[in-house]
Amino acid sequence: MRRLLHPLLYPLVALLAAALTLVVPTAAHAATGIDLCAQTGYAAGFRGNSLVTAVAIAMAESSCNPSASGYNPAGQGCPNGSTDRGLWQINNCWHPEVSDTCAYNAQCNANAAYTISYSGTYWQPWSTYNNGAYSGYLSAAQAAVNRLGNPPGNVTGTILASPSLNIRSGPGTGYGSVGSAAYGAVVNITCYTFGEYVGGGYWPSSTWDRITNPATGATGYAADTWISTTYDVKTMVPQC
Repeated sequence: MRRLLHPLLYPLVALLAAALTLVVPTAAHAATGIDLCAQTGYAAGFRGNSLVTAVAIAMAESSCNPSASGYNPAGQGCPNGSTDRGLWQINNCWHPEVSDTCAYNAQCNANAAYTISYSGTYWQPWSTYNNGAYSGYLSAAQAAVNRLGNPPGNVTGTILASPSLNIRSGPGTGYGSVGSAAYGAVVNITCYTFGEYVGGGYWPSSTWDRITNPATGATGYAADTWISTTYDVKTMVPQC
């Protein structure tokens, strides 16, 4: 049974009424399955890891079928039973403010999920998150997110290290340098991996990007904390 919401936690009728506009991008019409969830989730406002999580939850809930429905028998708070609807299986008892017309529309369902999850920060309303079922879809969700307008080879980043950033043969400062990229240079990013933790930079982490400096042709690894990208690099390129 998928119980999406406790009524005492979400007095969001007014907010949802304003937020759930039926805006369906043309691209979403062509997409199906997990790519439909990725496109509509992105259009709803999910970003970064929250977008990947949202897509994985939708796969666990509905296999990303916008027509999916599941009946729940009578229970506490829903004496007449209830129905889970659409991509993110929005329950009609706990969320009567989401009409059937909206729930079975891919984009409107995604908009509702975005609002209910507090912009992708609260996933407890979904049972497939609580029981961990969504985790089996994370890799497929990441791949779908990677396909969103950023095909491999077309993702770039800007070097933030001054005066330059070393490009190394492996993901750590113990690997030899194969070149460098100057501050402000735009480099191509093909994938990411995990290596030495780098405490400096803007977002200290153990993430390293495999990059190519178009100016010199040097290809290797550089600490992600010194490379600016539009979103979290892990949502833009695959793992190496």
